Amino acid sequence: MHSAHARRSLRLINDSGAISAASAWLRTLGESFELGSELVFRLDLCASELVANIVSYAFEDEAPHTVALDLILEPQSVKLVVADDGREFDPLALPEPVAPATLEEASVGGLGVHLVRQFADQVSYERVSGRNQVTLAWPRPGRPGLAGRAPIRRGVERRRKPAAGFPLACGDGTRIDADRRSGGDRRALGFISRIELFRDVPYALIEGLLAHCPQRDYPDEYVVLAPGVPNEYVALVLDGRLRVHLDAPGTAGQPGDYTPIVAGECAGELSIIDGEPASAWVIAEPGTRLLLIDGHTFFSELLPLPRVARNLLGMMAARMRRTNHQVVERIRNSMLLERLQSEMRTAQEIQTGMLPMRSPMFPEHMEIECEANIQQAREVGGDLFDAFFIDEKRLFVAIGDVCGKGMPAALLMMRTLTTIRSEAGRKQGQKGHLERVMERINRKLALNNERMLFASLFIGLLDTGNGTFRYASAGHPRPALLRRGADCSLLKVPGNPIAGIDPAISYTLGETRLGRGDLLLLYTDGVTEAENVRAEQFGDARLLATLNGASKGSVSDAIAAVRDAMRLFCGNHPQADDVTLLALRYLGHG
Repeated sequence: MHSAHARRSLRLINDSGAISAASAWLRTLGESFELGSELVFRLDLCASELVANIVSYAFEDEAPHTVALDLILEPQSVKLVVADDGREFDPLALPEPVAPATLEEASVGGLGVHLVRQFADQVSYERVSGRNQVTLAWPRPGRPGLAGRAPIRRGVERRRKPAAGFPLACGDGTRIDADRRSGGDRRALGFISRIELFRDVPYALIEGLLAHCPQRDYPDEYVVLAPGVPNEYVALVLDGRLRVHLDAPGTAGQPGDYTPIVAGECAGELSIIDGEPASAWVIAEPGTRLLLIDGHTFFSELLPLPRVARNLLGMMAARMRRTNHQVVERIRNSMLLERLQSEMRTAQEIQTGMLPMRSPMFPEHMEIECEANIQQAREVGGDLFDAFFIDEKRLFVAIGDVCGKGMPAALLMMRTLTTIRSEAGRKQGQKGHLERVMERINRKLALNNERMLFASLFIGLLDTGNGTFRYASAGHPRPALLRRGADCSLLKVPGNPIAGIDPAISYTLGETRLGRGDLLLLYTDGVTEAENVRAEQFGDARLLATLNGASKGSVSDAIAAVRDAMRLFCGNHPQADDVTLLALRYLGHG
């Protein structure tokens, strides 16, 4: 709980910044002492009007003078004392304003002091030691009313005071048939002190101009302005936020690039000034409240006020700087992205160029059919395959999937592929050849592998003379084997760890004999783990059933059948993994 007694003081120099400084000081104290929004509004309004009057009219010289504000909290009341050493001026001695006969006879300003008398419960004035001292008082929120002297007569509120009888005649012959103001409660315009456009502008100058302007709430996201559409209002943000998009905006969750317009700022002023349609998208976010100022009021009545025009130029300059910064960053990021995409395309070309993409792969070898196909989920991927003869009779085949995606996976893939070729091509005799190839590949991938990258691999060596097929797996999916006259099944493969983690692993091999017409399909997990919109996987069973249906076709037909089955199963659901297939059929010698 705050103390029942408190006093806070503020000393200001008589320049234009004094008004906003006094306003900010009172709002801060009001929140600190829990004075409530209604009293804080009245304190802010009265202090702004009094300080504006002092700064504008109190001093005859150009020397700096002090304006003193004291906020005094007592158990039953709140007092604001405003003092200055300017010319003697008693605001209570001013007569009530007389309504003009025509608009041309109406003076600008001069109503602020009367506004203070209406919004304070007690007002007193005295001249003490050559200083003007105005004391305002209100009941403290939640306390009984003030005792003692009776409050100053407040009279009829200015917004309800009869002006000259309508219609009014202007000097140019224009008739004003009715009061254009809404007659709403002035407290509804308490936002004025929070609007950057009206900073340091006396409340009395603009309160009447804004009274008729509608406020609009947007509970949901709403397009306030769109390119090419005529605009009739300047939108002042009271609460929430606007987004200005140069390009078409994205979804609510992914709005794309934009410039924010926050509470206190405005949008749409350029199209009002130049009369052209809007040039950008302006989106109100959910919970936004706007004050809509029509073009005539903004252009003809607000902009002629020097401080409003200056504030507007400052706001536009700040927004332009923010927008320019965003544009520069956007261009820089676009150039970086373009460069990265170019490098990725080059990497893809290099990566693709390393794979044996010819079809058929070995037309000169009538004893086998061999085809391969790869579909990458990104520009560069982590899948690999290879097939080559290490001598006249022995065909080496390999397929693999390195961990990760993108450039790191592509680099590891190329490293793995070059290691496979260098090790498999070594002249080291037939006995133990495949074991040594797998162990050396694993050891080289594990060397200096601080990031713990790894690869699943399946390698095999087919003797095309007799159909003997020896193979080793490092954590890779088991190939599918379709023997002539039998159902397709998965090849029996000894279990071994993935390659690249432990350099000391010894790999166990498997062996089988292929008969004439037998088909072996090697693939990566992008085949069996492909998903549809229901998150169901393609799986081993669908793969085997598909190959059973393609038993009488060529190896190209088998690959195409698997591709078609996956496309039918997955539909348009995007896939996150590469899909690689290598089909090998043993035909034997004639």
